[in-house]
Amino acid sequence: MTKPKGLALALGLLTSVVMAPAAYAQTLTVWGSEQQSDPLVAELWEEIATSFEAKHDGVSVEYMAPTGNISNGAVQAAIQSNAGPDVLLTNSGIGRVTIVAEAGLVLPLSDQYAEYGWDTKLYPWLYEELKTQFDGELYEVPDGIDAIGLWYHKDLFEQNGWSLDGGWADFTATLDSIRGAGMEPIAVGVRGCCNGGHLFGNFLQAAAGSEVMGHVMKGEVQWADPAPLSGAQNLIEAVKAGYISPQMTGLDQDAAIRLWVNKRAALFVGGPWFIGNVRQNGYDVANLGYAPIPSDLPEGSRPTGGVGWSWMVPTSSDQPELAFAWIDHMLSDEIMTLRAEHPTGNQMMSRDLPDIQPAVAVMSEVYAAAAEGVGYNPSVYIPGAALDTYYQVIGGLIGGQVSAGDGMAQIDARMGD
Repeated sequence: MTKPKGLALALGLLTSVVMAPAAYAQTLTVWGSEQQSDPLVAELWEEIATSFEAKHDGVSVEYMAPTGNISNGAVQAAIQSNAGPDVLLTNSGIGRVTIVAEAGLVLPLSDQYAEYGWDTKLYPWLYEELKTQFDGELYEVPDGIDAIGLWYHKDLFEQNGWSLDGGWADFTATLDSIRGAGMEPIAVGVRGCCNGGHLFGNFLQAAAGSEVMGHVMKGEVQWADPAPLSGAQNLIEAVKAGYISPQMTGLDQDAAIRLWVNKRAALFVGGPWFIGNVRQNGYDVANLGYAPIPSDLPEGSRPTGGVGWSWMVPTSSDQPELAFAWIDHMLSDEIMTLRAEHPTGNQMMSRDLPDIQPAVAVMSEVYAAAAEGVGYNPSVYIPGAALDTYYQVIGGLIGGQVSAGDGMAQIDARMGD
């Protein structure tokens, strides 16, 4: 039975006075999903904990409510405290993992990959991508992969004859029609971390394609190269055309989501996690539509993505072996299928599960859009030292403070830091 962290700690201290301390040593503290404040999500994670406890006699799981992530320093603070988690789920990708790995805050996991066979429990391309980082050492185990694309209101698109089919010119024609109907074509939360990156990554993907952007992420192609540069210029042109308001630079992601939920905006760029966000805002998820951003490239339209959330084991963990067992549990067919088919299932699992039946209908659209693979969400691939500059440039492009060439040159200047 899971318990709130504060109560569990108090009970543990009391127990240590009157009983053998081994009872408390069999508690696994898990920094879990940020969406566990949603009762339906909490119910699912309670079932996951119960299943783990049933397989590990004498072990109890306690969830520690996340207070943030690596990007805002909450994970680092929790690890360095005296009451941190034994295993944690947080936003990831090489840019973020670098921060905690280089600080010596999380354990290397290559030995555990070999021992538990985790390499066979991920998409092959995903495992190969992970091995290219940190000279082959592994510090994270992906909880799933992202598939960032365009979310729309099915009823409004049907009523107005709007479509996300076709190429870039068709896309801009749809945006023109939306603007003519008096709606914000695209809502985006530029202030703070991430959502501006979701939007910009999609524009880069549509213009340059996944192969070129993969080389950009590795530093083999410049950001100011003509292909990605055209994506930055397309973003500027979208602002000039009224498809994205410069005022979006003052909104954070939550505010942009509320704008969309209230149907004051037609499109929002995000990953499947968006389903949970709009559900919490009272939106009917049956009305959700999803599509990759249109493109004129031969590879066609493709979502961006990568590793958005991963499991890591803090160096301060009191139960590292139990933490490894927890990660293995999360990678099992049993738990992956449970999560994918649960009413709150809102992410793609980290390997192919061909027989799953998503309870949330729109997830079938997500899986179909990502069937040929996903491109790169730069936010989770570029070096940590370049992230702040990357987000500042996005704000500058939307706010009209920087040109495409100058902005991309600024990112190039930080890539080697």
